[in-house]
Amino acid sequence: MFPLLAVALVYTAFTVYSQSRDMYAIRIEIKEVQKRIDREKALKQELLKQKDELSSDESIEKLAREKLGMVKDGERIFVDTNQ
Repeated sequence: MFPLLAVALVYTAFTVYSQSRDMYAIRIEIKEVQKRIDREKALKQELLKQKDELSSDESIEKLAREKLGMVKDGERIFVDTNQ
């Protein structure tokens, strides 16, 4: 009877240790994933802010002028030749 009890006790101890180790690893992984989620949420907020800023007519016009060199009909472009 004692050997059977000893085997059951060793098995239980091993199972508890193994599960505790697995739970610790899972907790660490959950923390890492939560950090990634937080970073992605912050990035999403920044991108939504940029999207809102860039969707106005004024910002579209500004980008068209600055990045693409576009002008309105009838406007004249002056180039500073001293530079």
